[in-house]
Amino acid sequence: MANVSKVLHASGDAPCFLKNLNIADTDRASLMVAREKIRVCLRKTFAALTKQELGVTVHPRFFTQGSFAYRTINDPCWTPPQQMDLDDGAYLPMTFIQGVQRPSVAAAAFFKVVDAALEKPAKEEGWQFVKKPTCSRLVISSNSHIDVPLYAIPDAEFEKLEKQMKSFDALARDARADSDDRWDALPSDCVLLAHREHDWISSDPRKIRDWFVEAIKIYGPVLRRVCRYLKAWRDHHRPHLDDVSSILLMVCAFEACEDLGRPNVPGRDDLALLRIAERLPRLLEGPVCNPTDRDERVDGRLSAASRRVAIDMAKKFDAELTEIVEKCFDPEEAIERLTALFGDRIPDRIDLVDVTKAAHAEVRSHAPRIAAAPTVGKSTSA
Repeated sequence: MANVSKVLHASGDAPCFLKNLNIADTDRASLMVAREKIRVCLRKTFAALTKQELGVTVHPRFFTQGSFAYRTINDPCWTPPQQMDLDDGAYLPMTFIQGVQRPSVAAAAFFKVVDAALEKPAKEEGWQFVKKPTCSRLVISSNSHIDVPLYAIPDAEFEKLEKQMKSFDALARDARADSDDRWDALPSDCVLLAHREHDWISSDPRKIRDWFVEAIKIYGPVLRRVCRYLKAWRDHHRPHLDDVSSILLMVCAFEACEDLGRPNVPGRDDLALLRIAERLPRLLEGPVCNPTDRDERVDGRLSAASRRVAIDMAKKFDAELTEIVEKCFDPEEAIERLTALFGDRIPDRIDLVDVTKAAHAEVRSHAPRIAAAPTVGKSTSA
């Protein structure tokens, strides 16, 4: 047995895998500076553009979500194409959005406003501007980008609107004649995400954030760390696991903990990761549902082929981790095998592997066996 917990996570100044996954302070600072520039640009430009295009002025609110909010962000393993991703949602009041007579017009109009606003700083800063189905993306460096999705939020949750919103008759005249393109066909008590092809879809990232915060309260910080290890394993094995989303791995880790039960989730990182890895192949078979909305699946990106690949690789991951943690007694071999699983960000430090205590624990875990006395034959003298 090899106790590799300190290889994965260590306190203080000791090197460990988790610290090697942290993004550099300079990268974090660059993302924060870029985020603020984007917000300032949207605050200033949004008012002018909405007045010009829609006839009213609106000031968006912002909410950082995704791995930055969950504190599960990892430094990219392969760049390109992998990048750090900061999601900074822009929120608008529901009644303001519903001032447009048809949802499709509102979605198209607000994407037009946001796209126009963000193209300016992109040009000034040398960023790449990309239109994605559910957001506007700014690639700020070779290893990082910022996504700006657009949401409509109930007024009760949108702090103090400056004034009553008006209807947008001019835009309504340009709407496509779609009988299903009506606000009464959409829920009015939830957060809606603007989509370039599907207009508006129900999606509230705050619910996922709140769920994960509660999950950490239940199972402790080891759950967050295991999520990061799983993401690192996925990223190292690109492109085979590219369709396995981060939220899918997070939900699988949580469901595995639920299956174990709180008292049985190990405190040691290597054992916790192993227990979750043991359950990962079965969980990836699906369906894997959004814990905040059981009608929504988080494994939707997996095609039949990519699901088979993910399950097969998860089985190999479990088998190899089992060999390392439960059957390996050579520190050098343990490091080599961990590096094969996770990449060269595993520290090359055999002193962090404890096989002595692990071996003693293995011996103590078995009841002593009492050997039968040997049969002694009679001797005869000649």
